[in-house]
Amino acid sequence: MDEGGATRTELLARRAQVALAEHGRDLLQDKREQLMAEFRDTARKVLAGSDALREAGAAARVALDRARARDGPEAVASAAFAATGHVEVEAQVGTIMGVRVPRIEHRPIGRPTPARGYSLASTSPRIDEAADRFEAGVDLVLQIAAGEVRLRRLAAEISATTRRVNALEHVVIPRLVSSRNRIQRILEEREREEHFRLKRVQMRRTTYARSPQ
Repeated sequence: MDEGGATRTELLARRAQVALAEHGRDLLQDKREQLMAEFRDTARKVLAGSDALREAGAAARVALDRARARDGPEAVASAAFAATGHVEVEAQVGTIMGVRVPRIEHRPIGRPTPARGYSLASTSPRIDEAADRFEAGVDLVLQIAAGEVRLRRLAAEISATTRRVNALEHVVIPRLVSSRNRIQRILEEREREEHFRLKRVQMRRTTYARSPQ
């Protein structure tokens, strides 16, 4: 900008742009804080679910080994074949600070023993326990998977928001502030020059008025 373009209107416009950019930065920082809080909460749940899954997996393997040892691998395989089914998963979308975040829900995997499809007369409580353990493990797997999907979406939005905050903080706002300050210095310099010019004119008029005619 040359000095000829430095006007009061330009100064007011630049001040408004600085205020708007700072307001936008503050909003984005608030948004990032909300997203990070949600990320931490979701990560905590995923980590807790991972620990529970390890424990559930170990318990399921013990129950399966016990059933195989006492009832025979054929009986266990037959029950497993008869107990096959499907998992219903529903994907929904929620919003956090205007960000669309996926939420995956599913019906509980655990089933009562009669609903598994195998004959109660040909199985044992050990097979039922193994089935209970593995169904609980599958339920945890789905919960963790849903949390990980949510984490990926939150992480991507946090990264994008951080880039926008940094751009405003380190590029846009400094440029606008520099431009505003430059315009203000130019206008102040003009005011000083105008003040000195008027003062010289006034001094000349005073001197002329006092000189003998």
